[in-house]
Amino acid sequence: MNKEMCSLNFMYGMERFATAIYQIQKGSFKNQTVAEKLVYAVENEQQHALNLRELIIELKRNPTRLAFLFQIAGRVMGYLSRCLGKRIALKIDVAIEKRAVKDYGYFLKTLELNEKTRLLIKNIITDEEIHIKNWQDSMKLLS
Repeated sequence: MNKEMCSLNFMYGMERFATAIYQIQKGSFKNQTVAEKLVYAVENEQQHALNLRELIIELKRNPTRLAFLFQIAGRVMGYLSRCLGKRIALKIDVAIEKRAVKDYGYFLKTLELNEKTRLLIKNIITDEEIHIKNWQDSMKLLS
């Protein structure tokens, strides 16, 4: 499998990871604004995973069968972060999203991607940056 396909499958798995974390975390926030941001993040990350899956199939490849492992890891991380408290959960979310932005940026710089794939990744980066701001703003609401 080439580097582009490995990277797309990794991104697909990481989007499922993030979806699972937010799905678990949303139940611990009683603040309506934060809870709504988590619901939005779940839907947004699910859409990213779906878009990446569709792109992989469009490129005549199969999405990795190991993506469920990313989802399991996300559920575990979601439960652990809930146990550590809301503020730490949001700090973990910021760290995860910052890493996603870094990884996606690296893929854009190092891989030879078609224009459709480049645009998809750029749009995902924009969404991930919105998540970072949402989690940082949410921490302020907990004060």
